Amino acid sequence: MKIEEIKHPELKNHINMIYMHEENQNQSAIDKTESEIGEYIKDKEFIISIEDSKPVKIPYANDGQYLVPIFTDEAEYLTGMDYFSLNDMAENKEYAIEKLENYKKLKEDPNFLGYIVNIARVSYIIRTTLL
Repeated sequence: MKIEEIKHPELKNHINMIYMHEENQNQSAIDKTESEIGEYIKDKEFIISIEDSKPVKIPYANDGQYLVPIFTDEAEYLTGMDYFSLNDMAENKEYAIEKLENYKKLKEDPNFLGYIVNIARVSYIIRTTLL
């Protein structure tokens, strides 16, 4: 699959719905939508920034925890790379198009908090409980 073929408008819609449900403090709707996200991501391919054939890790806090950025389309990937122009990730121009299940070992790492979607714009975290 080519980078320009990756598109995930449904995931973006789910994420927008979660933000709306949070504003309305509707936890049951949030839970339902997160469950739908978990089902959606199972068989979909995403753009994943890589370095030395491994996903790039974004440090979270100071205790070794991290997130892995994923991107839902080419525009978000390019924007995300611009977003990181002031740190080490700016030098990273490699990416992979893969299913998240290909990185099962990440879920076993207690420091892995999940995938952050479209970090420069949406900044939604797919927690490991949804994987």
